[in-house]
Amino acid sequence: MKPMKLFAVLVPVMLGMAAALWTPLALWFDMKEGLIAFLGFLAASLVQVMPLTANFLQSDRLSLSEAERLTTSLTRQQHYWIGLLSATIAAMVIVIVGAALNERIMNFAPIFQHRWFLDISWSEVVCFFIAGSVSFVFVKMIGLFEGMLSLHRLRAELVINSAKRDAAEKAAAIQRDAEVTIPLVPADYGKVVRPH
Repeated sequence: MKPMKLFAVLVPVMLGMAAALWTPLALWFDMKEGLIAFLGFLAASLVQVMPLTANFLQSDRLSLSEAERLTTSLTRQQHYWIGLLSATIAAMVIVIVGAALNERIMNFAPIFQHRWFLDISWSEVVCFFIAGSVSFVFVKMIGLFEGMLSLHRLRAELVINSAKRDAAEKAAAIQRDAEVTIPLVPADYGKVVRPH
């Protein structure tokens, strides 16, 4: 597993466990409006940016290898957007459902009890899922900015290469035209003719 993918999984799991151990479900219930507003804003932004990325592919007189590089990068970015949008919607559902369960699960028996170590209650499980899903979205947002910048760098490189090719072709065409436009005149052109 790549280091960034491992980071994107380990951090939310650790934050979820910390939240389960040290935060009450009531805290997440109090933050639900802010979390839902943030996740909703992120989802709306992703829905708008996904079509823009899809329309990013323009010919711009690209070579075949450049077009393949751009297509591959855009496809990878679209998969990232879809994954982030799915994670955002899932986190929003978890926050809403978890907040709705706030008072209902307080009377449930613990899931796991051990007389020497720890008890795991339903509220701790809900805290784990809320904190884990929200922190997963935050971690994945780091990649969002890097993805946008890498696409911008690739697009800039391809546009500059296309402009260089275009300038070279124009210079070659001007050179060809200069060679062709040498006037063809008869050999005795300009000779002074005296009247007889």
